[in-house]
Amino acid sequence: MRSEALTHVLNYKPENRSKYLIILPCSKKKRVQTDVAALNLYDGPFYQILRNNMKDYLDLLIVSSKYGLISSNKKISFYDQKMTKERAKELSKEVSLEIDCILEKNYREIFISLGKSYIPVLDDSRNVLNKHKVVWANGQIGERMHQMKIWLNSISVSVHRDDFSGF
Repeated sequence: MRSEALTHVLNYKPENRSKYLIILPCSKKKRVQTDVAALNLYDGPFYQILRNNMKDYLDLLIVSSKYGLISSNKKISFYDQKMTKERAKELSKEVSLEIDCILEKNYREIFISLGKSYIPVLDDSRNVLNKHKVVWANGQIGERMHQMKIWLNSISVSVHRDDFSGF
């Protein structure tokens, strides 16, 4: 039986290989709201950048310390729960099953930016991730944000180039 989180995440249905996927951690900084799309609840710097750069060819999945792996449009409410080693290990198996199903959709490229406490959530997903083109951000938060901006710009250029290749 599928978990509620898995069912929600599986609502992602990229129509073709022109979709891109980004996986981010939740944010400590949140807006105090209830029943709002995750993208609009989280208010850290990654999310401020993403809200200005979300396009229809980009899917966002969030590793939440409370909810596990969620889509950006999942309705959630304010919470305060820090990711711990124990919590990351607890989430790893479920997230692995979800990632496995999601990546059947064959994204063109995946960008992952997770801090050191979130990386273990993907431990059980390494084999399936290794079968795809994955860009792993690394370094401190500022460096990872810079890498994300560069990646977002590069896929934007790629998508626009593909749009005009038929002419």
